[in-house]
Amino acid sequence: MYRSIRFCVVTLVLVATATPSFAALGLQAGASIDPDMFLIGGRFKSTPLGDTSIYLVPSVEFGIGDDIWMFAGNLDGHYDFKTNSKYAPYVGAGLTLNWFDFDNADGDLEFGGSILGGIQLNEKFFFETKVGLGDVPDWKFILGWGK
Repeated sequence: MYRSIRFCVVTLVLVATATPSFAALGLQAGASIDPDMFLIGGRFKSTPLGDTSIYLVPSVEFGIGDDIWMFAGNLDGHYDFKTNSKYAPYVGAGLTLNWFDFDNADGDLEFGGSILGGIQLNEKFFFETKVGLGDVPDWKFILGWGK
């Protein structure tokens, strides 16, 4: 059980330190569907990769509910659309490694992916939704603070 959690944390730390520099640290909370859980976590957003509007966004989440708890490490890529508005939409995709604990039984480590879309509401707040691919939560709705 703890070995899986350590693996997720070490993987995210390596990803975060391997990326040149991170522009923003943020907090996030939300909910998932199937399994139904409350989520809380944190994320980093890199500086743009080269002269593009593409960003690396690794994050960690803890979820609880539906007699399950989960620890997830995510590595997402975002493409930010350029707008002249304070509302900045983005799309992306990512990989996720989730560790589930069902009713205090043995844990289950699952690898999957996601397709996502979101909107940066201003310089501080964002809303994001993710569709899960594989044996991971089917849908996530996330509100957050940070870029």
